[in-house]
Amino acid sequence: MVERRIGVILIVAGLFCLTSVIMSLYSISTADWSTLGLYTIGLFQTCSNSHCTKNLYAEINSEANSPPIFSKRFYNAAPLAIVGVLLQLIICFLCFLTAFMYLPPKPSITCYITPLLTFIAFLFQFLTIIEASYGIHLNSRSSSIFEITLVIQLMIIMLTFHAADRIRQTSNVQYV
Repeated sequence: MVERRIGVILIVAGLFCLTSVIMSLYSISTADWSTLGLYTIGLFQTCSNSHCTKNLYAEINSEANSPPIFSKRFYNAAPLAIVGVLLQLIICFLCFLTAFMYLPPKPSITCYITPLLTFIAFLFQFLTIIEASYGIHLNSRSSSIFEITLVIQLMIIMLTFHAADRIRQTSNVQYV
């Protein structure tokens, strides 16, 4: 097992990661990323007061249509968000696994896999924000929640790097 202090850091990182997954799933599933007149827009659907329709895509934005038509770049935002959430689930599992499992006497560079995956998930979710901003103005609740998950992921990156470095230091592994 890892030291108690490192285990606590990893458990906190895992709980932050689980919180980030829940918040990301909430924001992805709602149609509240942007408000445009009578419409609220999400990654998958556009809703008015009475009904929701799947997003329509064309070469350029056409906000004058009813419902609005979005740029094809906006179409890429949803898959990027889903991949980011799946990576976060793997990271959550790895944080809890590392906190409670027995480490070999000389862990190698593998203790840095969790922070690396966290950084990759952060990049996927950051790209989601970039791609979504090509199609809509990010001015509503779900986009703000998704941006908060990016801040939480930065905290997870710091915690997991700290834990990985402490694991490497306590195992006295020398790198050449």
